[in-house]
Amino acid sequence: MNKQADWRDRLDSALKGNRRDAYSRYLQLATVGLDGAPRCRTVVFRGFLEESNTLLAITDGRSQKVEEIARDNRAQVHWYFARSREQFRMETRVTMAEPGRQGNLIADVWSRLSEAARDQFFWHPPGEPLESGETLSPTESPPNTFRLMLMEPQKVDYLWLGKRHQRVISVSSGDMWEETQVNP
Repeated sequence: MNKQADWRDRLDSALKGNRRDAYSRYLQLATVGLDGAPRCRTVVFRGFLEESNTLLAITDGRSQKVEEIARDNRAQVHWYFARSREQFRMETRVTMAEPGRQGNLIADVWSRLSEAARDQFFWHPPGEPLESGETLSPTESPPNTFRLMLMEPQKVDYLWLGKRHQRVISVSSGDMWEETQVNP
């Protein structure tokens, strides 16, 4: 058992090695739909919660995934880095940052967004006809529609498709990680 998560070192290395590919920041997030069926969508990785392995992503509070996560916060993240041929599948627990407790974190992530990324939180509700709902007026601070997702990995399945494939499964047990090399 390791306190340090070795998968995190591999992920940091993959992010660094693939950083010139803009799509390396995109990961797939699968949640459990309200009908029990899987739902998968692409989100943008926004960094890690300070001094933790918790991944950050943003979403519109009016999107269906927010309701899905509130009902069942189990999710899976899938991330593939084409340049280095690495895949990370993470079983996670997703929570939404709370303005009262994590307001500074929310404001910090908001401040680092491009203007185009901020603008989408003032559009009509996701999935609704363009004519429905009202368009909000842009503000400097995060609007009520802005949500910061905290994705805390519980299990990480790492696969490297190099010359000699390697696969490592890491499982969290509190703040300790146990890793097992398995046949790819």
